Amino acid sequence: METTPNMNNEFNQGENTPPTQAPEEKSSWGSAIGIILIVAVIIIGGLYFWGQKIDERLSEYEGQDITVEDILNAPDSQLEALSEEQSTSTDIADIESDLDMTDLDNLDAELDAIEAELGA
Repeated sequence: METTPNMNNEFNQGENTPPTQAPEEKSSWGSAIGIILIVAVIIIGGLYFWGQKIDERLSEYEGQDITVEDILNAPDSQLEALSEEQSTSTDIADIESDLDMTDLDNLDAELDAIEAELGA
């Protein structure tokens, strides 16, 4: 079977065209790694500055020799006042009178003093 020139041309044209390829999917590994590195640098920087702030606060108390025992053993005037004013009775009327006599207006005064000391 002889091939005609038209058939050869058809074959030649098919050989000259590049084969079609499926489009390649681009992976985003580079951008994901870049984002992870940026977030890690931000976190490390934040921890560094947070540590510096803690060091500054601790340096304020460095000259003082205050221990946990000193704080726990310090006299508490509010607790002593409550102990003196309240009765040990378990009757409902006595408990209600103890509650009425208890001054809860300055309950957070100590917290305000602590915040003022720490400069928060």
